[in-house]
Amino acid sequence: MTSFTNTFEWTVEQTSQKQGLIRGLVAAIVKEIHLRRALRDVGALDDAALIDMGISRGGIEDAVRHGRC
Repeated sequence: MTSFTNTFEWTVEQTSQKQGLIRGLVAAIVKEIHLRRALRDVGALDDAALIDMGISRGGIEDAVRHGRC
């Protein structure tokens, strides 16, 4: 009869890599949440306010995500 164990022994380096990946993923999700809130807020402005800022309604996402040039 053969027996084997399923043990997971991660090195410190592997653990650090996994923590870094998780931190990066969480940071990306938080950033996306902030961007979507900003998109919602800017999208709620009327056309006159958008024109004052130099943004068309079709350019809201580009302006929020990448800034206006």
